[in-house]
Amino acid sequence: MFGFGKKKTKEPKKETTEEVVLTAERKEVLLRTISIKKEDVNQTSGEEQAKIYEEIGLAFNELGDEDNAIDSLEKSIQAKKSLGNGYKTLLKLYNKKRAEAAKVNNEELLQIYLKKMDEMMQVSKEVTRGVR
Repeated sequence: MFGFGKKKTKEPKKETTEEVVLTAERKEVLLRTISIKKEDVNQTSGEEQAKIYEEIGLAFNELGDEDNAIDSLEKSIQAKKSLGNGYKTLLKLYNKKRAEAAKVNNEELLQIYLKKMDEMMQVSKEVTRGVR
C-alpha cells in the first residue's frame, strides 16, 4: 500500500557535458584582455595584482589553456589568499589534472596534484580563520 521496504528502481544519472564553443569575437576579446592585463600586472602589487592574475587565469581557462590558467591562478593565490572564482577554478583544474594522471597511471603527477589540492584546502582554512 505505502511501498515500505520495496526497493526503488533508480534511473541512471545522465552525464551533462556541455561544450562551450567560443566565438571568434569572444576569443579575440579574451586574448586582448590577457595581453592588456599582462602589461598591467607588473605595475601593481598586493591585492590589485592578485585580482589581475585571477582575471588572466579565468580568461586562459575560458580559452581552454589549462596550464597557463593554473599558472596565473596560482600567482593570484600567492599574492592574496581568497576564495573567489579563481580559487574555485584552480581547484577544479587541479582535480581535472589529478583525474587525468590517475587515468594514465602516472603516480608522480597524481601525487603532485593531490598535494596541490591539499595546499588549496589549507588556503581555505586560513582564509576562513582570518589568518594572513
